[in-house]
Amino acid sequence: MSDCILEAQDIRKSFFFKGSLITVLDNVQFHIRTGQFVSIIGPSGCGKSTFLELLAGITTPDEGFILLKGNDITAKTGFLGYMPQDDLLFPWLTVMKNILLPVKVTGSNEQEAKQKINELLPLFGLQNYTEHLPYQLSGGLKQRVALLRTYMCSADILLLDEPLAKLDALTRSQLQSWLKDIVHLLNLTVILVTHDIDEAIMLSDRIDLMGINPGTFIESIKLDRNNPLTAEEQLKLKIKLRSQLVNGESNNDKK
Repeated sequence: MSDCILEAQDIRKSFFFKGSLITVLDNVQFHIRTGQFVSIIGPSGCGKSTFLELLAGITTPDEGFILLKGNDITAKTGFLGYMPQDDLLFPWLTVMKNILLPVKVTGSNEQEAKQKINELLPLFGLQNYTEHLPYQLSGGLKQRVALLRTYMCSADILLLDEPLAKLDALTRSQLQSWLKDIVHLLNLTVILVTHDIDEAIMLSDRIDLMGINPGTFIESIKLDRNNPLTAEEQLKLKIKLRSQLVNGESNNDKK
């Protein structure tokens, strides 16, 4: 697709498990346009996190390609910003030094980066925490630091693997609203893996549904963030998505 910034074509990935080769992902096709927010949901074990790792270049597919702006980035790291479920902050580094890590790794101009970070800190609610160590922060603040650090990778696309899953319900709800605003303000392109149906509906332009055995995309549901679903439409969509998450759906069953 000519208007896509990122594409995955014919992705297949297998792992050895207890002496057997298990196909986790097969015939995976995916695309996203600049500025889109796409959520990926599916039953546990369908390969959602593995797919994000493939996009990030952390894992190599057995078959298929990852294309960024038409260029092959398969198995190459450093092109997309990847944020796993755990914040992975270095406990001995201050908030500012944690955020600066991508800049140091790439050898970019540190002074320019600090200036940019200082401009962004109020948006992330971190302006009063730059000299704090991670243990001095709440779970929500840690995830804000991790997200800003991911953003400082200067990548075109952010890959978020259930970044709010371990937070309490109130903090999670607050950060969902905050994330929605940040995505709009910074015009971010985001791929989010989540099990939270409400989160996916609230944040997304599109929800991509994965089946299992092996994992592959079986349906895309388009949403319009500027025209929220009615209560009745939301209920119908939640029932449909919850059924998929609870029961799963074999790729073979679709054939």
